[in-house]
Amino acid sequence: MNTYENGQSLPLKKTYNNALLYQVKVLSTFLTLAVCIRIFVAYRYEINWDEFFYLSFVYKYTNDTLYNSLQTFHVHFFTWLKWISANEVSQIIAARLVMLSLQLGTGFFIYRISRRYFSLPAALFSVLAYFSVSYNIRMGASFRADPLATFCLMASLDLILSTVLNFKRSLLAGGLFALSLMVTIKSSLYLPTFALIAMALIIFPGKEKLDKRQIAIFISSTIGAFLLLYFYHKSSIPVADSTKAINTLSDSFNKTIKHSEFLPRNRYLFYSLKFDIMYWLILVYGFKILCLNLYSPKSLARQSTVILVSLILPLCSVLFYRNAFPYFYSFMLAPASIICGVAWDSLRWDKHKFTESFCIAFCALFFMGLSIVYHGFWVPHKQNLDRQHKLLEVVHKAFPEPTSYFDRCSMIASYPQVGFFMSTWGVENYTNNNLPILNSAIINDTPPFFIANIGSLDFSQRTPIPSIKRYAILDKDISTLKENYIHHWGELYVAGKQLYLSETRLEFSIVIPGVYTLESTSKAVIDGHSLTHEGSLYLTIGIHVIESDSVGETYTLRWGKRLYRPTYQPDDKAIFTGF
Repeated sequence: MNTYENGQSLPLKKTYNNALLYQVKVLSTFLTLAVCIRIFVAYRYEINWDEFFYLSFVYKYTNDTLYNSLQTFHVHFFTWLKWISANEVSQIIAARLVMLSLQLGTGFFIYRISRRYFSLPAALFSVLAYFSVSYNIRMGASFRADPLATFCLMASLDLILSTVLNFKRSLLAGGLFALSLMVTIKSSLYLPTFALIAMALIIFPGKEKLDKRQIAIFISSTIGAFLLLYFYHKSSIPVADSTKAINTLSDSFNKTIKHSEFLPRNRYLFYSLKFDIMYWLILVYGFKILCLNLYSPKSLARQSTVILVSLILPLCSVLFYRNAFPYFYSFMLAPASIICGVAWDSLRWDKHKFTESFCIAFCALFFMGLSIVYHGFWVPHKQNLDRQHKLLEVVHKAFPEPTSYFDRCSMIASYPQVGFFMSTWGVENYTNNNLPILNSAIINDTPPFFIANIGSLDFSQRTPIPSIKRYAILDKDISTLKENYIHHWGELYVAGKQLYLSETRLEFSIVIPGVYTLESTSKAVIDGHSLTHEGSLYLTIGIHVIESDSVGETYTLRWGKRLYRPTYQPDDKAIFTGF
């Protein structure tokens, strides 16, 4: 077994040079595969609803309609996305490539930190372990706050653990931590790790020491940078209520942490335990070695052991954090993955243990390789973004100018959304308040279309998205949808009426004004204007009259003058299939 002293790896014996070189080559090959697969994922994997929502903040910022001063700082980095393409799917792909570069940066910091305590192969293995987790492969570089925050936090950790922590590094580390907090307040989940590392560097003897002044500099720079960034961001947006930030913090804490539920997202954890069993076994084994080493330091000094043990703390948040969804795993597993290097360095490559170590390493790499290929190629191939891209293409052709609408998640981010974010959290608040938000939005904003990208909006059941009880909307809102919209294409519904004439005359109301096109097999008279099939007429808000001699006929009024619609309906694949 390799020997370590005070956190620094000793040179391997010459007899191990061939094994060392071979390990580096194999691990580098797997890492190259993992990176290439991630590029494929960025271009092909289905876009999740909250990625569209995250993009909508950028447009709200550029349109001066952003009112959230917390957790929206990313808008300053992505205003250029609107120049990429008119299609939001293409914009998110471009943003994903940026996030991918940040995730690669996170991998670099995992390597740098690991290299201070482990051999070169073990450091590479720590990065590979992180890159092989199923959720990390598919969502580690998604367009969310997590990749940016994780990059900043791991960079800050790298600076803190530098051999010489001087004034500049302390200052920069605090600034990066502050930036991560501005991006997402859940970055505070890393605070226990930073605190325990500081204690280890101060209390336990070792080569690396921390001056208490550096702690003061780090804390001061974190607070100072956070305030500077916050007030800069706040001054750039029309914040309507100065207490909104405090309310956001309070609501987020109450909703995500202050609850009595244990393992609130256990099904996602169990999925990972099933598909990433090799990763978890390696992590547990590495952690076990560290715990034993605390009592009887052998391979690592006690200071180094405490530092490495502290890296497991963000992972503990899965026990209580409400929003521990799959995309959260790349955030919480980044520091913990470093511990996997402990397990790799426990392998012995001498002639007595070579076969055993080879078999263990082979099994670990085999299952990690399977995970990379399956979740990085096969899953994105099945759950691709083609349907999403086509739907947005149809919407932009039918409504070439920004038009008000509503949906689950601001999918048409460049257009003004007048509903609310229909996440589990959002729908729960909506249900508890018992206010028909969609009815009010339809009456006040008269949106000519909506996208049924959640089952509860698809009142005609024209899409394969299931209607789930926890996403149910109020009866008043459902009745308003049925009275004022008709199915158009795929998940797209447009303003319209389906009128059945049981007599020669029928009164009907219009809530959404505009030009309407008649679809029928016989002519009709509307407000005194004779119309045949595909004839158009502007209808104002209010009561109108349709007359026809053809009793028993159904007449369809569709918003727009022969609104664009492909001649075919899309396949029955759901627009969102989940994580």
